[in-house]
Amino acid sequence: MQLRVALIGRPNVGKSTLFNNLIGKHLAITAEEAGTTRDRIEREVMINRVKFILTDAGGVETASGGDLDDDIQRQVQFAIANSDLLVFMVDAKSEITAEDSHAAEMLRRTSKPVIFVANKFENEDVTNLMNFASFGFDVPLGISAIHKNGLDELKSILTKKLRKIRSEKKLKPEKTEMKIAAKVAVVGRPNVGKSSLVNKILGEKRFVVSEIPCTTRDVGDAVVEVNGQKFQLLDTAGIRRAGKIGKGIDRFATGRTLNAISDADVALLLLDGSEKVVAQDLHVAEKVLAAGCGIIIVVNKIDLWDEFETAQKTWLNDLSARFQFARWVSVVMLSAETGRHIPNLFEQILAVQAERAKQIPTPELNRFFKKIVSQHSPAQTDNAKAPPKIYYVTQLKNQKQPTFALVVNRPLAFHFSYRRFIENRLREEYGFAGVPLKIEFRERKRDARGK
Repeated sequence: MQLRVALIGRPNVGKSTLFNNLIGKHLAITAEEAGTTRDRIEREVMINRVKFILTDAGGVETASGGDLDDDIQRQVQFAIANSDLLVFMVDAKSEITAEDSHAAEMLRRTSKPVIFVANKFENEDVTNLMNFASFGFDVPLGISAIHKNGLDELKSILTKKLRKIRSEKKLKPEKTEMKIAAKVAVVGRPNVGKSSLVNKILGEKRFVVSEIPCTTRDVGDAVVEVNGQKFQLLDTAGIRRAGKIGKGIDRFATGRTLNAISDADVALLLLDGSEKVVAQDLHVAEKVLAAGCGIIIVVNKIDLWDEFETAQKTWLNDLSARFQFARWVSVVMLSAETGRHIPNLFEQILAVQAERAKQIPTPELNRFFKKIVSQHSPAQTDNAKAPPKIYYVTQLKNQKQPTFALVVNRPLAFHFSYRRFIENRLREEYGFAGVPLKIEFRERKRDARGK
């Protein structure tokens, strides 16, 4: 069991900036706009040889602005209830607000240990800090998360309290790293049910769900165990059309999603089963293929279908026509609402992982290429005397995706259609379902020197 620490405070006091500094990575989106953080963002961190889970939650607010705001507040309450230590943050430059008082009252009721911090403290005047002592947590520690002032002292206090909590609970320090079978990014255009699917898999309302487009901003991160295997799920913001991506938070959210795709082993491309495939779905697919991770097409909302067999056949025909550039992609049809067919999803994820890890021995690969070249030799595409020639082939190791290097006499002499021919034959022979292949033509050094 790992210790957990949550950053709590009203909106716009700098929780996400402090979170990023403590984990040593710019993970949470930071902006001047209040309410930037909506979901709980969690990350395992090691400070002063103490390992714990750090949580950045949305801001504590007193007034309800609708279902979305209510969901955000439930996420905050969950973070408080499930943490061993709370870091209460206020704005050193601001007067005490109703939200500050409300947050302080929430923390007092928990009887959990609290570290009181006043962020944006960038001078030596402690007068304003004294005002916050009325909350009953003593005078707050003045820090500046953006300038990293006071963070060493905060880390020292934080880890000292965590060691005490660990001792009182008789917890053993975490020594082993958690083995993840696959890192899975759930991607798609807005409002196709990404967060709903992740919540259903986790069995809790871990991420905020709303009909409001682009509710998800940060990349949500959670680990789930299925049949003895652990999977890291990345809930991402919807990718919008290029012309509709705004500035600020919207652009940051898109960037975070693209980074998550690059970091993932497998991407689940979620499509809305109550509609048809649209151009934006294809655009997201292209982003996944460019990143080189495995891909599974997931058709969501099958609970809305009147006749499953008929609708499934229609969808498969449509996918075959629209995804001609990636007919090797696996398809899972499910319902995030009811959970139907979700177990099939993890079977496919493990299958794609196995395909990603497949390594063809070099001797076997060269025998295979000798055979296919004899059946279909590369066509001459230029006026050079020497025809295009493949000397040998090898599959590179430790690559993001299966990568084949073909050592040839003149790389530019090979027509792009021959690359497609090679990929198709490789798939016919060895599978690689759900995995994009990379084929590189490399000039033999001896031929390069002769130019």
